[in-house]
Amino acid sequence: MLLGLFLPGLVLAADTLAVIYPEAPPPYKQVFDQIVEGIEARHPDRLLRYPLEKDYSRNHLLSQLEDDRVDMVVTLGRRGYSLIGDLSGKYPLVSGALPLTPANTVSGVSLIADPDTLFSQLRNLSPTTQRIFVLYTNKSRWMVDLAEKSAAKKGFELNAKRVNSLSDAVRAYEAILDQAQAETDAIWLPLDKVTSNETVILPMLLREAWDRRLVLFSSKPSHVKRGTLFSIYPNNQQSGERLAEMVRELYLERTAPGVEPSRSQNVGVNLRTAVHLGLEYSPSLTRSFYRTFPQP
Repeated sequence: MLLGLFLPGLVLAADTLAVIYPEAPPPYKQVFDQIVEGIEARHPDRLLRYPLEKDYSRNHLLSQLEDDRVDMVVTLGRRGYSLIGDLSGKYPLVSGALPLTPANTVSGVSLIADPDTLFSQLRNLSPTTQRIFVLYTNKSRWMVDLAEKSAAKKGFELNAKRVNSLSDAVRAYEAILDQAQAETDAIWLPLDKVTSNETVILPMLLREAWDRRLVLFSSKPSHVKRGTLFSIYPNNQQSGERLAEMVRELYLERTAPGVEPSRSQNVGVNLRTAVHLGLEYSPSLTRSFYRTFPQP
């Protein structure tokens, strides 16, 4: 029995992982089911599911976790995240299925795509691009920090500018549009309510990028359908696998807490925009796309 204190495989065999997530209708149910499947793939031992109805009893759930002798917890979605205050300090804890940032007080895998993945796809989809323009606020600065490292590694020039308000962003984009070159420049829309504002900024950039034949790509998947060249969709199974790894690492005190961006490779491409930009893709590359627009 004492050997179990020193052999990780024996210790993990007794570990109980709780997954707390919303009880949701399709298609959201499928998203949570896929994440849980990924968690199960990396945690083959005791895993307990706690689907939460809208009117669930918080006290009953917390008591149930204690009765079930839970060792670590994964929360999914906003309903699960609302329990963070009750769970932190009691269990090793990670969260997913949310656009987490380092400002959040919990570790986890964010829905926000890793800039490194975005830039890899940009290299594939627009090989002549050399310079990337991006506007950010304090809330999205962490993504730009990651982007600066990736751009240097991939040979892009990253032109990043911080703005404080929507009016600042409009003026800054106007300046970018005046200098951007169609063959070599691209504009990146990060997940930012100011610099990627969907009422003012997105329509303006979609129109101007189309007229000037500029590459416009986004961190928000829904923007592809509206006309950006591409974005990255979440890989739910992959996120679940990483969440299971992260919570186990925290449980074993092998890593520090933190938030990771999504490293999904599920690229969505607007083929109508690509044709307008004069970009041609091989059949094999096109078959690798996770989604294409416009859809038939």
